[in-house]
Amino acid sequence: MNKMIFEPIEINGMKLKNRIGLAPLLNMPDVWTTFSITDATIEWFEARARGGAGLVMTGSFIPMMVNAPGFKERFAKLAEVIHAHGAKLGVQITGEGSVMMGTGPSTPPYPDDRDPKQSIFEIITFKTEVELPIPPEPVAFTVEETRLHIQNLITAAATLKDAGVDCVELHCAHGGATLCCSYISPFYNKRTDEYGGSWENRLRLPVETIRGIREAVGEDYPILVRISADELLGERGITLKDTTEIIVPALEEAGVDCFDVSQGSIVHSPEGIEIPLYYPRGCYIHNAEAVKRATSLPVIGVGRIVDLDMAEQFLQEGKADIIYMGRQLTSDPETPKKYFEGRSDEIRRCIACVEGCGTPCPINYDIAPGSIPIAPAEEKKKILVIGGGIAGMEAARVCALRGHQVSLFEKNPELGGTVAALSLDPLNAEFGNFVDYLRVQMKKLKVEVKTGSEAGAADVKKMKPDAVILATGASLTIPDIAEGKAGVMDHLEALRRRSEIGKRVIVWGLVYGAELAISLASEGREVTLLGGAGENALASHASNFRKWWVIRRITDVNVVRAGPEAERIGNLQVLYNVRVEKVTAEGVSIVDKEGKKSLLPCDTLIVSRGRRKNDSLFKQLEGTVKEVYRIGDCSAARNIEKAVWSANEAARKI
Repeated sequence: MNKMIFEPIEINGMKLKNRIGLAPLLNMPDVWTTFSITDATIEWFEARARGGAGLVMTGSFIPMMVNAPGFKERFAKLAEVIHAHGAKLGVQITGEGSVMMGTGPSTPPYPDDRDPKQSIFEIITFKTEVELPIPPEPVAFTVEETRLHIQNLITAAATLKDAGVDCVELHCAHGGATLCCSYISPFYNKRTDEYGGSWENRLRLPVETIRGIREAVGEDYPILVRISADELLGERGITLKDTTEIIVPALEEAGVDCFDVSQGSIVHSPEGIEIPLYYPRGCYIHNAEAVKRATSLPVIGVGRIVDLDMAEQFLQEGKADIIYMGRQLTSDPETPKKYFEGRSDEIRRCIACVEGCGTPCPINYDIAPGSIPIAPAEEKKKILVIGGGIAGMEAARVCALRGHQVSLFEKNPELGGTVAALSLDPLNAEFGNFVDYLRVQMKKLKVEVKTGSEAGAADVKKMKPDAVILATGASLTIPDIAEGKAGVMDHLEALRRRSEIGKRVIVWGLVYGAELAISLASEGREVTLLGGAGENALASHASNFRKWWVIRRITDVNVVRAGPEAERIGNLQVLYNVRVEKVTAEGVSIVDKEGKKSLLPCDTLIVSRGRRKNDSLFKQLEGTVKEVYRIGDCSAARNIEKAVWSANEAARKI
């Protein structure tokens, strides 16, 4: 197969067997919880090397750890394991930034006292007038302390080379999260001495660090650097123009061999780093493309690239020389191997939920700490799975892998259940990745699937299975005051019958309803999102990084707004602490917490509230079948991770 992604590439003498790298993430087992490199840490990285990545880059290590007793030997062991699979090992090193430790180039608040902009840490708790979340009495590093940090990074790089690590990557990205970017960024660095003010001064710390590393490791050892090509903070922060015209030339002259191009600031524009499913895949590749035009050195592109065909396209178009995959190689470490072997349909693609991302990953039970290993069944059994949502399919997949004879019944015409319905919304389309993967697995593993077939107690008795797994899900509830009224739909009905939704829409439910409200408003509808709870309920089902995106889109919070994705949607209003009193042909009557009544005209009322588990069949089967299990929403109406976990906990024990 003639593809660029298969081709080797060289970075200052380090030859990579292909152009896929594991991106540096902080989801390394044990590293930041026990401050050690354990066997679990090594196995984590080995799995990505075994899966086919040409370059395995660790997440950040601080010099204190790298230079600590025993670490050099553990890095040597890690290098040995990675090399056994034909891959190269890189270790990312960093100093902790101002917003992580409360110390940095200058003291907060940022960018200055007159215009403090809130961070993700504040916004997710909806505190509107609080100090930035930093340790008390923040201080700025002195010049002497700054130089000490530089020396510590240099020493760490030399230690890693001696341990057999193939390259180091200096982390100079993500705003106040890292020491180097804290100094580079005009948003965070307000110093007036030799390490602040001009671009030359603000670049002095990374430049001196790179030069020192080069002197310590020699001319033939690869030094990579991760940069935020655009901090996504507008003119207040690092812009792409700054990067291509000033930063890249300065770091190249200092002695780097390769640019890893990221973006964003972890506390003020985290959407560039923890990119949620609301953004299109590969949405930030233009940053790598711009850097590539500014340098002759190899450039690494990164950012929601989960499809290796897309990666190949970016390589062919000259937008990058290497593609980093982070969360994709978390959800499926064997992504490169499956692609190389022509098994792309078997890749478990990341759904961009940014929920844990390896600690654990909601769609990959196997990488969770304490997970039950999958093993051949001691006794092959006839298993009946009732319900073809993600819980049912995941249970069927695991049972089939273990050697059981598996049949799956789903009452609807198609598999996928609630998650498949949610994926019909453009904002949640990535949820369909997991549904697609499981559907393929049903065919590959020869699970007998019957759609449009609802199995009841009599059917179970007739089929005489050895074990029954109930994955009959949950149903959305519509309150009596809205039940049967014209123009009323539940959340899932609205997704399946989207063309029937009118111009004026009310979404009743602040949690899951928030995403749907944004999606409908983005299509031009006039939308009101309302609920009986307060601000903290808004998108409370989602990870903090998704919630941050939602809150910025539909509230007037005091944040840095740079780019269209940070702008508030004008045709969407949110009403908190209101009670729906009546639903009529004229609209929805509500009462606020002060007792004031209002009538909201609408064409469609979408109810996105509680779910009721469908477990009546379990009660009918108890005592009639030797083994009966409830999994997914049938057990408790929760999220994707809990559905997958409950499916595996049951299927791996049968």
